[in-house]
This record gives sequence, structure tokens and C-alpha cells, in this order.
Amino acid sequence: MTSLTKYAASAWQFPGSSLLLLIECWATVAALAIFRGGYQPWSWKVLRHLPAATIAKALNMYLSFIAMRRTSLPVYNILKRLQPVYAMIQDRFIRGTCPDYMECMGVVLISAGTIVTGFGDLDFDLSGYMLALSAAGCQSLYLVLARNAQDEAELSSMDLVFYTAFYNSLLFAPLTLLELPDVVVFLQGPGEVSNLLQFLLPYVLLGAVLNFATFWCTAENSPLATAVAGTSKGVLSTVVGMLLFGAHLTSLGWIGLAGSTMGGFVYSLAHGRHSNTKSSKRTS
Repeated sequence: MTSLTKYAASAWQFPGSSLLLLIECWATVAALAIFRGGYQPWSWKVLRHLPAATIAKALNMYLSFIAMRRTSLPVYNILKRLQPVYAMIQDRFIRGTCPDYMECMGVVLISAGTIVTGFGDLDFDLSGYMLALSAAGCQSLYLVLARNAQDEAELSSMDLVFYTAFYNSLLFAPLTLLELPDVVVFLQGPGEVSNLLQFLLPYVLLGAVLNFATFWCTAENSPLATAVAGTSKGVLSTVVGMLLFGAHLTSLGWIGLAGSTMGGFVYSLAHGRHSNTKSSKRTS
């Protein structure tokens, strides 16, 4: 999904980021309403908890699209790996959780690697970095708020997929209207309508699967664990990014990338050990 977004924003330079996000939301809402049904988007239980999470999710999606125009994919992935730092702080204040020292060490390694990567990025773009860091903060915030909504309103992962897509569509519709003139001009180019139709199917399907997997992981583990779980994904998409879009990093930048990746694995091991310990205590 990250590679598709990077392609649309950078290589293809499609001017309708809000249109793509709106179509993804509409497709998700329509599919779930038809095959599952029973949703109540205007009920007080839902409205009480999900609007804030929806706004944070929409900001993450929108800022990520813009940030990818200004940063290479490997660097973007590294910057988004600061999510655990945001998630750890936000989850502490919103839900009162506290990770153990090994989990904190993993987060520290991720943060240090991210900073070192910035010093070794030959394509350094301050605006791109700020946008990517803001997107990371918004992503971790919506994970924390989504988990809080699951706990307080007893919503399933599939419920969250529907409601966030429904409310996000309300936000992206007016933004799409602002982009529409540029989109119309862009689609008049040779073969662009066909390119859009071919792009939409994998984009919508992967977006829906990604949302479900994200909310499911958050429900089964924690917002912080979901944020760190992106490390394994980040390694793959970093390789894809280097092959397809290129990256201009010095040796210092690659050291930072490796350090950030190692921090993600340290956290994953610590979190797994912590979870096993808690499970053993419950069974005993």
C-alpha cells in the first residue's frame, strides 16, 4: 500500500489524492453495508468515540500522500517508524498503559536510527520530514483512539473499518471537490483514464485489508505494538522503494536505517516476551 501511494504521489503525480482516498472509503462502506450491515453511524455510542479517531486517521492518510512527494520511500518509512514514540506517550495519557524497559529500549533505538538517517539523507527536505513526522503522530493517535473506542464502546475491528471509512468519506468529499478541476485536466492525457481504473482495484482492496489488519492487531495487542509491527513491513517496502524509486543515502544514512530496523526487532522480541509472561500469570 505504501509503494502504491508513493507511485501515485511521485512517479505518476496524480493530483487527486483526496479522490483516491474518497473512492477507497466509499468502496469499503458499500461492501460492508451490503455483506454485513447493521451499522449505526449516527448512534451516540459511536459518535462519542470515533470522530476524533477518524480525523486523526484522515490527517495521517492525507499528510502521508503529500509527504511521499518530497521524501524517498526508505526515508519515509524510517520517519514513520517514529510512531512507537508517539504511541507510547499518547497511550500513556489516554489509556494509562506503560511498556517495560526492554520495549522502551526498542523504541529508543528506533528513534536514534531515525535521527541518524536524517543526517545521512542527501535528498533532505525539511517540509517533507515535517509532513512525514506529523503523519506518524496522527497514525499513532488514531490507533490509540481506536483501541480506546473498542474498549469503551465494545466495537469490533470490522466495526472500526466501517465507521472510520464512513466518517472519512465526509471529510474527503469537500477536499475532492477542490481537486476536481486538476483531476479533470490530468485525466485528459492519453491513457490516464485507463491508468486510473487499473490503479483503483488494488488500491481499494489493499487499503481495506490494511485497515482491518491494523485495527485487528491493535485490538489483539496494543497501539504501541501495532506501531512497531510496521518495522517488518518497513523493511520490505524500503527494499521495494530502493528498487523502484531510488534513494540517496550516505553510509551514515544506511547505518541509521539499520539501527532503526534493529530497534523494531528488539521491541518485537520484548513485547512477545512480555505478552507470554502475562499469559503465563493468567493461566497459573
